Amino acid sequence: MNAELMMLIGGLAAFVLTLHWVRRRNLREKYAVMWTLVAVLLLLAGIFPGAIMAFADSAHLSYSSAVLFFALGAIYLFSFTVSVSLSHQYTRNVRLTQEVALLEERVRCLEELLGKDKAP
Repeated sequence: MNAELMMLIGGLAAFVLTLHWVRRRNLREKYAVMWTLVAVLLLLAGIFPGAIMAFADSAHLSYSSAVLFFALGAIYLFSFTVSVSLSHQYTRNVRLTQEVALLEERVRCLEELLGKDKAP
């Protein structure tokens, strides 16, 4: 099995899995867009291996080095976007936890006030 066929199979599998997980609501749409882009790039690389070979020739790289360069670049970009998203989620969770603590304190104070008013 050569690299082009592996990229075609990988692209098709990534595309089908992405659609399946989005339909089952296991994958958010913003991540699905990125995974779909990766699947399309894999499919294009499998269909048009000459593009990678042309890049490898122009950059004075071997074919395998060019494929590795593209793969690592895609992994880096996707990991970076996931890290940014996780950072936003962490900040939001901290803020929500603080709001819940403040609301619990208000409820506790109101319960104490209501309890003192009812005492004889």
